[in-house]
Amino acid sequence: MHFHIAVLLGVAHLTLAAPFLNVSHHPLPDGMPNPSPSELEEIEQNAHGTLPNGPPPNGISEGGITNLKLIAFNELFEVAFFDQLITNITDKVVGYRFSDEDDYNLVLKSLKVILAQEELHALDANNALTHVGVDPIEPCHYTFPVEDFDSAVALATTFTDVVLGTLQDVVERFALGGDFGLSRTISSVIGQEGEQQGWFRVMQGKVRSELPFLTTSDLNFAFTAIQNFVVRGTCPNIDSIPLRTFEALDVIKAPTDETGNIKVSFDYSDEIDEGALWIVYINQQNLPIVEPLQVISNEKGTITARALFPYDAHEMNGLTIAAVTATQGPFPNAWSVANATLAGPGLFIIN
Repeated sequence: MHFHIAVLLGVAHLTLAAPFLNVSHHPLPDGMPNPSPSELEEIEQNAHGTLPNGPPPNGISEGGITNLKLIAFNELFEVAFFDQLITNITDKVVGYRFSDEDDYNLVLKSLKVILAQEELHALDANNALTHVGVDPIEPCHYTFPVEDFDSAVALATTFTDVVLGTLQDVVERFALGGDFGLSRTISSVIGQEGEQQGWFRVMQGKVRSELPFLTTSDLNFAFTAIQNFVVRGTCPNIDSIPLRTFEALDVIKAPTDETGNIKVSFDYSDEIDEGALWIVYINQQNLPIVEPLQVISNEKGTITARALFPYDAHEMNGLTIAAVTATQGPFPNAWSVANATLAGPGLFIIN
């Protein structure tokens, strides 16, 4: 089969330059986030499987509840994304057309399965919250920075990479909070997201598996990144999620698969020592890498700066999460980076 997509080699990085052809508003498909019994049955048929039918734990730690809220917040965004992508392909919108009917049918069939599986992920997280008397997370209105199928797949690859890193953080936080009863289900979702990611990579002409040890992340980075796709003021209970939202870090010049400089910008209204800024890179399961950030300009609170991306010294393939800090650490893990972050995350993928 020959997919009607461009082969995207080298680097994919998150950019907010181009608008999605449509904005995804309420309602979400299939009665989400509150499907009827018949709608749930159809979702499960489309997903090729069911919601777990065992009861959630009777008690969930405070940290575990935060995990579930973030998962639901992310999964509802993904439901909106894949529903809009399916709509654009089905309607044969310019940029979402296929020259081969077999490719069209396979892509549409696969995306419908993915959509239904993401719906079940969202329901599972919200059901666990409801089980312990916590209000479920409600969907927002969303917009997506892509203009055709190629850029949609590239974006899906990026946010799925972030999800795969974030769910590592979720499992560790469940363990620390004693929420062992939730860890097995989340681990099964990590496998599902990895299968999904392999397909996205094949459609970009990449090898299926990205890294031997996937890049880790932190809940706060994911929470901030998802809000790039949220229409401000449309999330009914986002304030109930006790996570930080960082200043956005725009990657103006992304790195390549060799050592060189990257260029970033971010807004910062507080007093800041321009001579004491660093960029921290989280890549694979390695200790975060810290490089000095050289400010190029500071105009009306928008700081533009450059920093070294030491690709060769660290074999920095796959997803890298970048954050600006006012300290050079040392940072023992992703959590410590998030705790010191002024702006981030910047996201880019090499290979």
